[in-house]
Amino acid sequence: MDRQLIKVDEVSRSFGAVDVLKDISFNVNEGDRIGIVGHNGSGKTTLLNTISHRNQDLGDIEFSEGLRIAYLTQIRDIDDDASIEEELARKGRQFLELEEEITGIEEQMGKPEFYDGEWQPVLDRYAELQQMLASSGGANVAARAGSILKRLGLGHHPLDMKVNSLSGGERAKLALARQLVGLDGIDVLFLDEPTNHLDIETTEWLEGFLLEFPGAMMIVSHDRYFLDKVCNRIIEIENHLVWQYTGNYSEHLRQKIASEAALGDMIATVEKKIKSTLGALQHMKRNNKYDKSISAKHKMLERLQRQRKALKARVPQKRKAMRFNLESVDKASMDVLELKQVSKRYDGLEKAILDTVDLSISKGQRIGLVGGNGSGKTTMLKMINGDEEVTGGELEVSPGVVLGYFHQDHRTLDFGLNPVQQIQRLRPDMEYGDIRAALGRFQFAKGQVDTKLADLSGGERARVALLKLLLEDNNMLLLDEPTNHLDVDAKESLEDALSEYEGVIMTVSHDRWFLDQVVNWVLELKEGSIKMFRGNYSNYVSNR
Repeated sequence: MDRQLIKVDEVSRSFGAVDVLKDISFNVNEGDRIGIVGHNGSGKTTLLNTISHRNQDLGDIEFSEGLRIAYLTQIRDIDDDASIEEELARKGRQFLELEEEITGIEEQMGKPEFYDGEWQPVLDRYAELQQMLASSGGANVAARAGSILKRLGLGHHPLDMKVNSLSGGERAKLALARQLVGLDGIDVLFLDEPTNHLDIETTEWLEGFLLEFPGAMMIVSHDRYFLDKVCNRIIEIENHLVWQYTGNYSEHLRQKIASEAALGDMIATVEKKIKSTLGALQHMKRNNKYDKSISAKHKMLERLQRQRKALKARVPQKRKAMRFNLESVDKASMDVLELKQVSKRYDGLEKAILDTVDLSISKGQRIGLVGGNGSGKTTMLKMINGDEEVTGGELEVSPGVVLGYFHQDHRTLDFGLNPVQQIQRLRPDMEYGDIRAALGRFQFAKGQVDTKLADLSGGERARVALLKLLLEDNNMLLLDEPTNHLDVDAKESLEDALSEYEGVIMTVSHDRWFLDQVVNWVLELKEGSIKMFRGNYSNYVSNR
């Protein structure tokens, strides 16, 4: 049996009057690779922070003796003014915690009264901490991180190169390399959205790295494909409670469907137990039996009532279907788009983004564009939309093609309107209730729908832009990272809509699960050339 590393027992966490976690219980054992899933705001990051800091409001969190935790946070700060070597040398949290404890002991050792008490256990701990720091490479972080950086394809850069000279993708890789140092001797690794801002190639490398990591892991992620590859357990946070599943993300979905099918029987069983417990309590009261057993019965009743409430909360609610204009505008011929010997070059770059490529797109194709950062995926969409000119060759969009473009800068929105008004302007035929339901499926709460777009976050505006696009008349969609800022429910709504769309789709996405659900072709861009693969992303992986 695997050793228990962390025990979480009936833990609750609140912020003011807002309950985030209630009566959470589970164990983390050796070999566990646990994925944490749930809606945005459900408490996934709060769960990691609560366990890591043991700052729960109620309940107990127990660590095994000498447990070491490393935490890869969602925020990967990076100093643009530093050199690569200086950035790599910045110590991660695990080192800071060790050094803080070592410094505290050294301060104690400097006081004469320290030696009047039981000082030997403290000295033993001091020696243990020094050994931990040495084995983790705390004194040689740059060298260890440098080897990781080489594996990430950045080893060719000189170490004295300024971070601000790197591309956005390269800076993300550098931040990741710095966070992954010093994991020798770590028992549990916490990761919060580790694939954010990573291209597919880097994400695949990270998957391999984590699969080789000998310790346990708890991973918060919206990347369903990543969870499938890495995890062997799933914990879902729903209605402040956790629900546990064995296996990866796909297996969790199968188990969840099966459990929902049996939900009625489970509720009936719990209600039967509640009725029986209430009967037993009444019998005890009639017989004036007020001892420990009646207290135990009351606790059992409270637990059963909480369980019933949680089970009823999981009964699927019929959601109002989103009404999309999915038929597309039927004006285009079978031949939709053609690239003839197209080239695209930028001043200052030695290599062409596209180098004399040919491509024909026909009606019914749903194409996922893949390739490393800087390979030209977004540039391809911009050229088709007319936002970028080709350097050479011909790009022909067939007459009758009506383009719909998901812009990252949300230029199609009127920032003076609120989300409801934005949709009403586009679709005056839609009833208010239908608009609210559609916005709700895209994660808009009641108070947000009346807020001007100018006052919403970039992610919130992106969701309005995406919904607006899906409600427009078009027959070819150009989508640049459409699943960014969406939780799983919203992604699934988008996937369902796009799967029914009868027009052409070209999408750039790092979300491999999304590509599996939506596309029927994959277009790989690499070193100025393109190559087409029939099927979804998984088909592409098996055939590339």
